[in-house]
Amino acid sequence: MVDVSAEVGQLAELDELTGPAAAAVLDAAGWTGERRNPAKEWATTWRRADAHAWIQGPGPVVQLEFTVWHRDVDEEWSDPDTYIDELYDAATAELPGLVAQLEAGVPGDRLQRVDDDLTDGADYIDHTAWRISGKVVLAGVKHDDTDAPVQLVVVVRDSSAEAEDDGGEWL
Repeated sequence: MVDVSAEVGQLAELDELTGPAAAAVLDAAGWTGERRNPAKEWATTWRRADAHAWIQGPGPVVQLEFTVWHRDVDEEWSDPDTYIDELYDAATAELPGLVAQLEAGVPGDRLQRVDDDLTDGADYIDHTAWRISGKVVLAGVKHDDTDAPVQLVVVVRDSSAEAEDDGGEWL
């Protein structure tokens, strides 16, 4: 699993989490970017090893989502419910390691774990959330759609109301 704690620490230090600023952090950390949306001035889709990152939002304030673990859902299983449950269990088993990685990493000593609902309305199977320097950091397991993979993600966004999720519009 790719360690994104250094990137999280750098993103947390930004005065404003904008598309160009997030892209600069990813580029400096060795991520490869692709500009899939011609309306954006920055690359929105990024990759490093087997991890992905998406800069989401209409701007100027955006959120960044790292996918550090994912498993595609195979529709050919004889018992799909059991199969999905097993994928959820596998992802949930990886979550404590990711949480420990973030808490031991670059921003770790500044992360303040909170029990507040910081999911911004997103539906997570399990998650842990922190506040740091006016930002929300959330590590969680999600499965957005039956056709989508089960994912272990790290989300970084401004804690202000200005940062709005665009419903996954990153293309």
